[in-house]
Amino acid sequence: MSQGVSSWPTGQLTPVPDEPVLAFWPALLRGLLTAAFGIVLLVWPHVSVHLLGVLAGLWLLFVGVAHIVGAFVRWRGLGWQVLSGAVGILFVVGGVACLRDVTKGVLILAFLIALAWIFIGLAELATAALASGRARTWLILLGIVAIVIGFAFMLWPAPSLTVVVVLAGISSLVVGIADIVVALRLRKLTRQPATGDAPPAPAG
Repeated sequence: MSQGVSSWPTGQLTPVPDEPVLAFWPALLRGLLTAAFGIVLLVWPHVSVHLLGVLAGLWLLFVGVAHIVGAFVRWRGLGWQVLSGAVGILFVVGGVACLRDVTKGVLILAFLIALAWIFIGLAELATAALASGRARTWLILLGIVAIVIGFAFMLWPAPSLTVVVVLAGISSLVVGIADIVVALRLRKLTRQPATGDAPPAPAG
């Protein structure tokens, strides 16, 4: 009789460290919302500061909720949960701030968008630390790209409204699509049974 080994029902994934750590639906929702935000900005580049504040506020609010939900859907380390929840709360606060005062100047909106990208990048890198294989590579690249975009917004000297809208649209579309690809990849991995999830039956 073996001791210290938990048996798992056939067809279930074993909670091994290299199991995908990002829940499918919250990740897919974040990708879809971010891509939709980018598409709207690119299709409608001549928005006013007021409308950009509303769109940015809604984007931050919904993505923040998706991060908060993702922190509770799948438990894969307290550190990642806390970071995902904290990022989600910051996004929600930023979204509410944008919606309450949608007449902010272009510089303030650009700064808020920059912070959003930086937080997204940090969350993706934290998730990558708990993933493995191609999922980790995708998450690392996505995190680095998001952080670079954030600093580009933050360091841009007095951008015009059109520049902010176009850059936000392009970056949101690219990162949103990448996030969708990562979510689908992780969904595929979670549907594959892990090797060694049940110990071999003893001979005889």
